[in-house]
Amino acid sequence: MRIPVLPHPGAATLRAVVLVLGLWYLALGIVGFAVGGTGMGADVSRSVWLFGTSALLNIGHTGVGVLGLAATRSEATVRAFGWLGFFGFTGVFAYSVLAVTLSPLGNLANMRPGNVWLYAATALLGLFVCVAPLRGSPATDPAT
Repeated sequence: MRIPVLPHPGAATLRAVVLVLGLWYLALGIVGFAVGGTGMGADVSRSVWLFGTSALLNIGHTGVGVLGLAATRSEATVRAFGWLGFFGFTGVFAYSVLAVTLSPLGNLANMRPGNVWLYAATALLGLFVCVAPLRGSPATDPAT
């Protein structure tokens, strides 16, 4: 009995994932500057939809957006963006969980629960992008 194997994503699919991530973060950073200004610290009035904004977050979001758009040039840069996204956003996810749950005094970047979920999803997508095998690549068969 053979287990059905799902098709591997192509390089174009991985580039599209990184492009969408880059556009999302670029838009979030630019809108954050327009709406939230340059304030720091926990403030529920400074937000874009579900996400908190601050000068630090807006700079980070805009930077990640630009890097995501630049990373769509080749498979190697897509994979590098995936690794950097995975490790970077895992760290930011850990900080945001602590900032949201513990005390507003330590929430200098104005993290909100939406930010926590966004950074967790981005870290997982980064892991997917960097370890997903490409269509046409040699498959390893554990049965042989």
